[in-house]
Amino acid sequence: MKSRVLPILNAIGCLILTGLVVVLWTRERAADQTISKLKGELQASHEQVASEARRAADLERDIAVLKEAIASGQRAAVEQESRSNSLQGEVSAAREQLKTWQAALAERDAKLRALSTELTATRQRLDAAIAQLKSAGAR
Repeated sequence: MKSRVLPILNAIGCLILTGLVVVLWTRERAADQTISKLKGELQASHEQVASEARRAADLERDIAVLKEAIASGQRAAVEQESRSNSLQGEVSAAREQLKTWQAALAERDAKLRALSTELTATRQRLDAAIAQLKSAGAR
């Protein structure tokens, strides 16, 4: 019996070992597939991180450009306001000068009218005097 049991036990042991090898091989294959899948996900994550880093750099650059544009706009607004205030001052000074000139012109016109009236009166007297001289000379 001993000689018959040993080959059967040996065959059973071989079957068990074969089953164990198949189980371990299946687990290793599943682990390799999982590792391969995780490596793919890791690569995709690295690509996504690189893409997001580029996008963040682009956004930072855009923000810097916008900040510069805002600062430039503010400087232009301040400069424009300063220029506007300067021009308002010049306009006010010009209006005052215009009022002064208008007053001077009105005064000159009044003097001219007075002189014209005097000239007219003097001419009438001169005409009257000439008429008297002619009538005195004719007598």
